[in-house]
Amino acid sequence: MSDAERVKGLLDGSMNPSELEDDPELYALAERIYGREALEEMGVTAPIRPPEVIPEVHTNGNNLEVELPEHAEEDEVPEVRSKSGILPSRRSIMLMAGVVGLVLVGVNVAVGLGQYLSLCEDQLEQPPLSFTSTSNWQNDTFYITWTASNLNSSVNYSIHWSLSQNGSIEHVDSDWFNWTGSMAMVHSEYRPATTPPWCYISTLYSEGVEIAQSNDCSGDSGTVSTLAEMSGAQVLCDDNTRLLWDKADEYQSIESWAPAGEGGLLDGALLMLFGLISLSGAFRRG
Repeated sequence: MSDAERVKGLLDGSMNPSELEDDPELYALAERIYGREALEEMGVTAPIRPPEVIPEVHTNGNNLEVELPEHAEEDEVPEVRSKSGILPSRRSIMLMAGVVGLVLVGVNVAVGLGQYLSLCEDQLEQPPLSFTSTSNWQNDTFYITWTASNLNSSVNYSIHWSLSQNGSIEHVDSDWFNWTGSMAMVHSEYRPATTPPWCYISTLYSEGVEIAQSNDCSGDSGTVSTLAEMSGAQVLCDDNTRLLWDKADEYQSIESWAPAGEGGLLDGALLMLFGLISLSGAFRRG
């Protein structure tokens, strides 16, 4: 019997009820049309259906749950760790910052950071300026030669000189000599002179400021009188290892360093500040 004939027999009531018990699909159709109670009154029992097999790939042992991707649990790990205290707490950070600050400032005062860090650079000064002159008389002519060294090549220099004879009674001549852009200079002048003794006065100027003199009489070797202020012993980085915190931005300059072994007002203030931070971190709740 074809499926169409069986459905027709179900609709017109000519089908044997026992046939419904052997065909689950046909029983389901009859149940929808007549209802289960009517079929039970006719003595028709529902056919036994085999259990459905659910693929294992779609379950994790419980038919009501869906298996989650493995990385879903990993995404929650950072949040769990932070709540459990594995990550550093604010209390630990404050305590660590305070202790590091105390050690840093204390070492700087005691021995100096310059003992361990090569931050300072020695700025050696130029040698002192030298200004000399020599003179001689030959064949009724007086010669003068000036020599200057250790000059600043970016500064304008000038020499003013004055020559006299007969014991400075008779003025022979005077003049200026100017130059720039050189670290050394040699210059000569000569004038007719017949009556000894001969004398001259020469003055060296830097940017219009008198810095040195060289004078001579009767042709003797010149004597130098330097008016420029000479610097004392140079201050070196090896002798100044304590960093001055208020000048730390210019740490390469020797002006930012001082001898170790004693601290200043700022060092004391920093020690107090980092001490308070350490205590706050040690006794802070949570």
